[in-house]
Amino acid sequence: MSPLLRSATKVYPNNAINKPDVRNTHWTVEVALPISKLMERNTLAKKPSNGHFWRINFSRVQWGFKINEKGQYEKKPCCQSCERPGTEAEDNWVWSPQGKVAMHLPERWGIVQFSSSTSPSKDDMKVHYEEWDSRCCAMALYYAEKEYFEKEKHYTDKVEKLKTFFRPPFPLHNDADVSIVLTEEGYTAKASLGLLTATINQERYLVV
Repeated sequence: MSPLLRSATKVYPNNAINKPDVRNTHWTVEVALPISKLMERNTLAKKPSNGHFWRINFSRVQWGFKINEKGQYEKKPCCQSCERPGTEAEDNWVWSPQGKVAMHLPERWGIVQFSSSTSPSKDDMKVHYEEWDSRCCAMALYYAEKEYFEKEKHYTDKVEKLKTFFRPPFPLHNDADVSIVLTEEGYTAKASLGLLTATINQERYLVV
């Protein structure tokens, strides 16, 4: 990645990392993400400016551990956030709840609003994400096409054939103007609401 991602970690007290005989009090992580790289594959991406929204999420995976006979840490899966605490799995912590243990679902990520103010007030905050409805419609088409393909082994350009596959959390908006074009790779679907049009394909690549 160029420019490079920058990161830093710190465990307290000093020199306490990987030392079971030293009680840790806390730790910190800082990450600086190069905006230009985050926008690299999307020529239509809006550069961060006052009032703009981006989708983003952060995840931390935590494994249980034990201290082995050598007095060293050793991984021992023991999930505490699972439906059955104690399950031999990892704990997954996210900044914004997704409803699924799967980070590669950008349509479920949280929403960040950029501000030019260092201490924005409630008046600076928008209460409506104008792209939300069109994005939800695009995802409704994506998931419906995915299920349709699993059943019929091909995609369709007929919205009527997808109706039985639309379901929460991404229902198709009644007022959406929808079009689907089949391609050699799969399809390109568009959902328009008002002045906004969301476009998505079989790879879940979505732009508004």
